[in-house]
Amino acid sequence: MELSDIISIFVAILALIVAIYVPEKIKWEQMYTQLLSDYCGYDFGAAVMGVIFFFHEDCSCDVEKIEEKYTECFVKKFKGSRKSGNEISNDQNLHYQRRLLTQFYYLLDQCARSRFIGKKRVQKDFSSKEANLLKVLYYMNEAASSDGVFMDISTADRIPPNAKSINVYIKHIYDLLRKSKPYIR
Repeated sequence: MELSDIISIFVAILALIVAIYVPEKIKWEQMYTQLLSDYCGYDFGAAVMGVIFFFHEDCSCDVEKIEEKYTECFVKKFKGSRKSGNEISNDQNLHYQRRLLTQFYYLLDQCARSRFIGKKRVQKDFSSKEANLLKVLYYMNEAASSDGVFMDISTADRIPPNAKSINVYIKHIYDLLRKSKPYIR
């Protein structure tokens, strides 16, 4: 083998690595940038305030009350709108707000776990105050999966018992953000 053959093989391998790495890096950067944009948006702010007000006003800052109060709120909101025929505004719908925040933090956790974004960058861009919100969100997700919210729909096929809840991601990102600085740089 000549030197030019070795160089050609090396360049081909390098080109293959770059062809795989660059699109992956771009994909993760775009997702993270979109999350940062969503974080600054009205829907996100309304969802955060909705959860905070729910915890302070309805639950009196007691996590033990979250399941009961969330179920009450859910049933009242949806039964009332169903009977009256009125649509529920998403910016005032606690169930929507919980789902929006859960999905946001699920994607943030995926970014923190990726080698392209990583934990340090997420900790730099988000504060430990987020971890406090995630504690409440965790309990709300538990309440949302209770029979009080989903009622008895046992005739439907069930998810296999080995399926995992999205709370795995909520807990992971909570642990990560709990250790970050109490302010955003």
